[in-house]
Amino acid sequence: MTTKQRFERKGKKEGTRAKSNPLQFNVAQFLKQPGTDVRHYTIEDAPLPPLDDELRLAKPLQGKVKFIKTDKDILVIGRFETELILPCIRCLADSRAPITFEIEETFVPTLDVVTGLKLTPSPDTDEATFINEQHILDLTEVIRQEIDLNVPAQVLCQANCLGLCPQCGANKNLETCQCETDQIDIRWAGLAAFKDSKLKG
Repeated sequence: MTTKQRFERKGKKEGTRAKSNPLQFNVAQFLKQPGTDVRHYTIEDAPLPPLDDELRLAKPLQGKVKFIKTDKDILVIGRFETELILPCIRCLADSRAPITFEIEETFVPTLDVVTGLKLTPSPDTDEATFINEQHILDLTEVIRQEIDLNVPAQVLCQANCLGLCPQCGANKNLETCQCETDQIDIRWAGLAAFKDSKLKG
């Protein structure tokens, strides 16, 4: 499927977009605009770099973003959705978990687009929100962080998942467990032994 990054026309000209990554935007011309300005984009089928070892995307990222140019910075507001592949909490099988999340971040230039002078962002500014010296605004790291924050705590492969056999580890959804079904809870073992001795006596 072709990766797309589509500008939604709102009576404004389309800005220059980085071709290699649909989450990267060349905002040089946008920053040169006098006063405030707004642009809207739709993100379709956007891939992401590898997430944490236990996280995988089940489908590409979809979303909409709005760029609002303030005096010198760009406020980005967006809403995204995707699906993660996570282990079921009962049987550990790969399971699909849909997530929806929003971002609202102010991105700051590191180079003055008019004078070419280097700018020094505030020390407490997250590097993920820097607009680099080529005037590229990259949403990748901000989105990755939000995905990490929105990972569901518990995922089931199906509502009635039977889980794993505690004796042999078999997935009860896929095979009939051959383990003894009338195993005695260890907490009742003493009572069972007393019962057996009475019966034999």
